[in-house]
Amino acid sequence: MPIQPDLDRDVIVQHEKGETPGDERWVIFAGATRHMAVMQPNGALVLARLLADIRQGRVWLRHEHLGELSPVDHRGLLGCSCC
Repeated sequence: MPIQPDLDRDVIVQHEKGETPGDERWVIFAGATRHMAVMQPNGALVLARLLADIRQGRVWLRHEHLGELSPVDHRGLLGCSCC
């Protein structure tokens, strides 16, 4: 059985497209709570990793609003406190 997110600890980064071309954002959720939205995917992943470090959880990425979640390999992210 594939690993599933722990909504009490894990952080989800969700890609959302706007109504116009180029209008997109990356929204950071801790469980079901929306924390912030940023315009750059790398910035969103770094912020999510920091939040996940605080919550002692993992980072997950969702490309579509209801799409499947995939875990993010934090070793490639700069700025995380764990490495």
